[in-house]
Amino acid sequence: MRLPIDRGWAWVVVTACTALFAISAGAGKCQGVIMVEVIDKFQGVYKPSSLLWVFMSTFIFDGLFGPLAGYLMLKIGHRWSAFLGLFSLVVGNIGLAYAPNIIAMIICHSIPTGFGYMLTSFVAIMASSPYFVEKKALAVGLTTTGSGIGAFAIPPILRGLFDAFGFSGALLIYGGFSVQFMCLAALLRPISYYTKKSKKLPTPAGELTDKEDGSGNVKDSTDQTAETDVDSPDTREIERAPSANIDTENKAKEKFTWRVILVPKMLMITMCSVVYMLGFSVTYTCIPAFARECGISDKLVSILMAVSGAIEIPCRIGNGWLADRKIITTTAQFAICVFLAGFFCLLCAIVSNLAGIILAIIGVSAVGSSVFSLEPLVFRELLGDSHVTSSLAMQAVPQCVSFAVSTLITGVIYDKTGSWRTVFYCISAIMMVSSTITWPYLFKNWYKRRQGTTPS
Repeated sequence: MRLPIDRGWAWVVVTACTALFAISAGAGKCQGVIMVEVIDKFQGVYKPSSLLWVFMSTFIFDGLFGPLAGYLMLKIGHRWSAFLGLFSLVVGNIGLAYAPNIIAMIICHSIPTGFGYMLTSFVAIMASSPYFVEKKALAVGLTTTGSGIGAFAIPPILRGLFDAFGFSGALLIYGGFSVQFMCLAALLRPISYYTKKSKKLPTPAGELTDKEDGSGNVKDSTDQTAETDVDSPDTREIERAPSANIDTENKAKEKFTWRVILVPKMLMITMCSVVYMLGFSVTYTCIPAFARECGISDKLVSILMAVSGAIEIPCRIGNGWLADRKIITTTAQFAICVFLAGFFCLLCAIVSNLAGIILAIIGVSAVGSSVFSLEPLVFRELLGDSHVTSSLAMQAVPQCVSFAVSTLITGVIYDKTGSWRTVFYCISAIMMVSSTITWPYLFKNWYKRRQGTTPS
């Protein structure tokens, strides 16, 4: 059986991963739609800045569970990890439907949902990696379009459910909707399925064996053993490829290690990502609230959030395609996206009307979200294939600090000023500044290329 590298079942896995990313990362962008309903439900009981903690703590726990998610994925495999992540998402939706106060919402919703988001999205990004060599970046780009698909489809669905069934009924139905994605998780066939040695079947009586000819004479048995899947030319060709990540009996599995956080290049990308998340992490949650402040209806905001998903899909694919072309380094591509996301949010704060909201949605969807689809490609470029899982998992831990600090800063700014516009001025500045962390490294490599030496 030939390995489906860059073809065949590989694209089935990408399709399943895209759907899983839609229900995890895509649904995460719809937290603002749910937050508006929670604010209405607890109006007069809790301040909006207090309820913001319920949803931002989801992403805090998302980051804290990063190392555990990475360990589980390497230990029990992609398929069972996806099952576990989806089950946690269902528990989180049911918990929020009946939680009577903030503490209950954090325990019953934020913790299981954060774990579910991390594990499911982690699986979605990494599950297709063993199936691709030449088109690995494109596969990651296609997978992460699930975030845009989820952002496109889920807000109108949630809006309709809330209008028709109320708060608790809508979340129960949405939880049931999430269960259906377990069928797609079952499609995440491990690559070892294609690389197991074929068992030699007994020869039925009366039939010739491979070592006998028609006269009953025994053939020369030298090198007559049938070629197995593991030893096939297709497998040997893939195993010789430096970027392949095939899990065979002759190749050791990737090991999870926390020490990757000490690598200077890893620290650089992590610092950039952490500072970036100080601003970006609250954008999707604050856009609906800012739109309300600008006099824009909730239904129009839901439509705009859906449009953001449609914008994100071709942009993520385009970023993956560009990374495969290697016109510029993936690290430079990453830094450009970080800066542009902050710039568009700055334009939103300056304009401060429907056009500004549209600019913010375009910015965070077209380039801001692409930052996360580029991260595994950046780690692969800087550290190699063997450290991608550990890098993504360990990076999630300091990112949760960003969620906590950004939520605190956002709440304080809004309580002091009563203006979401001021909040957007702050988060746009933070995002643009974060891109400067990578500039010394990029300039040094550019200078070395100019001088004709090998970049570091």
